[in-house]
Amino acid sequence: MSELSSERLKAAVLALYQARPVEGPPGDDGQRSVWHLSTQGAELLSFVDPEGRVQRQELTLLDEHCVWSSGVGLRTGRVEQDGAVRTETSVVHPDAQPVPARLLRAALALEHYQGEDRYILHIQRVLALARQGLVLAGGANPAPGPAAPVASAPVASASAVPALKAQGPVPTAPSPLPLQVPAIDPVMLRRQKTEGLTMLIVLGMGLLFSVLLLYWLL
Repeated sequence: MSELSSERLKAAVLALYQARPVEGPPGDDGQRSVWHLSTQGAELLSFVDPEGRVQRQELTLLDEHCVWSSGVGLRTGRVEQDGAVRTETSVVHPDAQPVPARLLRAALALEHYQGEDRYILHIQRVLALARQGLVLAGGANPAPGPAAPVASAPVASASAVPALKAQGPVPTAPSPLPLQVPAIDPVMLRRQKTEGLTMLIVLGMGLLFSVLLLYWLL
């Protein structure tokens, strides 16, 4: 969008935020309309069921149009009108498929709204989710340009699995080395036995001496 169109869009959105909603009478099905209209080329028309749930919203920003319907989703279009204000003679030309650039521009235009109007907040959330979906699918750029089809997220094909196997066997952890037991020296073994026997004799004599000393004292 040109700098002039960008400034016009900012002014239109700001006027939409300041617009006082006008509620229409309930229809035969109990639904009522809530209309936000600015004099700068922005308009939000909401349809609410008897329980207060939003069922449909039509957002016009200058010459671009977005329509959300419960159970259907978002659609886009172009508005043909005379002057800055949409009139009864204005004609909406729907797009054959939702145009990502239109959705992205509308989402960016409303992303800074921090008011409490539930109808503006509703369309803001709807457009934010649509923008997130476009970014995840790779069909949205930070600076929206010409309309481009939404690219689907890449999915790994089954042919990629054998390619991974062809890279070679998966390395396994090395097996532990066998425990090496040192050889026993027979000379050292006999020496240990002799020392043990000597200590046992000394311990026995000490115990006997202690018993004799205790008997003598008593």
